[in-house]
Amino acid sequence: MPKEINKEYLKKDQYSTTKNLEARIKIHQFTTNKYSFHEWIFNQYDLIKFDRDKEIKVLDVGCGTGVFWKKNSENFENFKLDITFTDFSDAMVEKEKTNTETLKAKKKYEVADVESLEKYKNSFDIVLCHNVLYHSEDKNNALVNLKNCLNDNKNSFCSITTNSEKHMLNVYEIGRSLDPNFPTDRIIDSFTEEVADKMLPNHFKYEKKIEEEELRVNDWSILMGFVASGVEPRGIKLVDNFYKNYNKIYEEEIKKQGYFSIIKRSPLYICRK
Repeated sequence: MPKEINKEYLKKDQYSTTKNLEARIKIHQFTTNKYSFHEWIFNQYDLIKFDRDKEIKVLDVGCGTGVFWKKNSENFENFKLDITFTDFSDAMVEKEKTNTETLKAKKKYEVADVESLEKYKNSFDIVLCHNVLYHSEDKNNALVNLKNCLNDNKNSFCSITTNSEKHMLNVYEIGRSLDPNFPTDRIIDSFTEEVADKMLPNHFKYEKKIEEEELRVNDWSILMGFVASGVEPRGIKLVDNFYKNYNKIYEEEIKKQGYFSIIKRSPLYICRK
């Protein structure tokens, strides 16, 4: 079974702590866009249709460490929110509690899996599922679950994000060129933009938005941390000089243009019943 959908591996190795996810998030500080990806997502929503005098019930599936809410806490200040944060990793749920402590909203924190959401059926105005679906073994079942969580409010929607096959591709291509043991299956590969485009029409009507940007990395330790986050949890032993040789390529690009360039492409699907 591929690592990205192996629940035992994900719970015991990849997400037993928040370390690996935080290493992957950290590299995005080098964005050249005006807004962070999470702020960009918020800006695509049409929340004006919701009555601000009534609570908006939100389910966050695979909430991670709460970066979306930290980045958008001010954007949500004028809304009454009742949020249920869920993740299949206990460590993520605990981190979410810390990072959303000051968020002005009613809050609940629960351990739950995108493939088992029956208790939330027909209960929410907004369902968030950001960069999560590539971890589900049965993606059609997961999409059915997400749809079923939406209530009958005509304005309700499910917000789904993932990444393109081209997303940060050079980072992985360099790794593979330096060591054949470097993982050839990326975490995102089972539910990329290209896969989502084929699957989502079977479940939702949706609007698709694209965020493309360039990361201009100038901190080797952060790039190394990102690369290691996909290797160390798998217990893969790379050649002894792997990171030394990777650093040489990084330094050559730094000398040439002052930064190490990484191209990102991430779609947002605003899905409705």
